[in-house]
Amino acid sequence: MLFRDGSRWLVLAIAVLLPVGLFISSALSKKESKDLETSFPSLSALVRTLHTIDTFYVDEVDMDKLLKQGTRRLVSSLDAISRVELAGDDQKQAPADVGLNFMLRNGAFVVISKEKGSPSDESELQPGDILLALNDDPVIGLTLDELNSLLRGQVGSEITLTLSNSEFAVKKVTLTRQTYIPVPASASVEENGIIVFRCCRFTDGTAKVLKEALVELRGVPLTGIILDLRDNIGGSLREVRDICSRLVRSGPLYTLFSREVSKPVQRDDSVNAIKTNVPVVVIINRQSVGEAEVLSACLRGHRIARLVGEASFGFALWTECIMTTDNTKVILATSEIRGPFGRKIHNVGLTPDIVVHPEKGADPQLEEARKVILNWAPIEEEPAEKKAA
Repeated sequence: MLFRDGSRWLVLAIAVLLPVGLFISSALSKKESKDLETSFPSLSALVRTLHTIDTFYVDEVDMDKLLKQGTRRLVSSLDAISRVELAGDDQKQAPADVGLNFMLRNGAFVVISKEKGSPSDESELQPGDILLALNDDPVIGLTLDELNSLLRGQVGSEITLTLSNSEFAVKKVTLTRQTYIPVPASASVEENGIIVFRCCRFTDGTAKVLKEALVELRGVPLTGIILDLRDNIGGSLREVRDICSRLVRSGPLYTLFSREVSKPVQRDDSVNAIKTNVPVVVIINRQSVGEAEVLSACLRGHRIARLVGEASFGFALWTECIMTTDNTKVILATSEIRGPFGRKIHNVGLTPDIVVHPEKGADPQLEEARKVILNWAPIEEEPAEKKAA
């Protein structure tokens, strides 16, 4: 009786969920699994719930909008980066933002980094702060995409952020949205021959910054390289592979673990590796995320670099864009990224070889990195439990 009376909601539910359903059905058919209805018994409960909402809710509900929002939330609930772009969605973005990068940790939005030259750059906001509200509206329950959309707006418009710091002190900061040119990476050559490469995001051209710093050293002995990956939001795995290939001469750089297979990713032979053994130190902290952790795990796994600082964030997933029959894009985490020899990163993070906590008004982590370079000693192999953790 319910399916006869509520049949239009069954059709509507299937129409909205069909893009995902078709993909799943296709994948299941290869394994000769049961049909979609049998495989997803809760689908009938969804239809009944939709019919109940449409019939009894106090206000009239735009059911198509509700279903689309539910589909977005469903995919976003899987992890911090999986999402869906439904066919017909307006993908236009407002022209200005405040230059803050966030990540979800235990259900809370954590400030990972502030873009150099952005409205937030000189603000009192600090990486590690937890976002509580935007313009006094709580952000709990939002997806990462929804948060980033709310942070954007017209040039000159203001937005007030309510945050809590590590000492649980609450503060409000008002920022004015602007356009700016991001500077994701920079490098400097110190008098002692140490290259300090700072990177807050891996984007196109990031690896080139390190390459140019190495070229700048021509005629000057290279003492060592410091890769400062603190407050790094991650980004392009291609750029990470390029940097790893410049420092690793042979062997896998990292491994992609899907449900059924593991795939070691080898170095890029088109990238010329440094010919001599050079001391390398990677500085990480609690806001070193994703590809920053993959780079760190690669160099540590090959005993090329020591890690200095604090334990990293613990997020390492590889996404793929799956197009459905109606041009809906499902950006889905399909693999876990591990170190070159299987060391687990996701939900675990990396523990530095030398733990150094930050201090106000000083940079003991960078100073320790310099000391390690200048007093370099061979790196011991990682314990077996760490390599395959």
